[in-house]
Amino acid sequence: MDEFVNKMVEKVGIDKATAEKVIAFLKEHADDAVAYLQKSGMADKLPGGLGDKLGKLF
Repeated sequence: MDEFVNKMVEKVGIDKATAEKVIAFLKEHADDAVAYLQKSGMADKLPGGLGDKLGKLF
């Protein structure tokens, strides 16, 4: 999980606390978030394979 947080900090430019809040939100809304990313096609466009990691994370 730390690796994912660090990638968010690096790639998105947010601080670690905000990245951790995003992850907490995604965990709470995992079904909705993953379905939205897959349906929208955004998962394929995320850098560094983050789309695949998101799908496996939940």
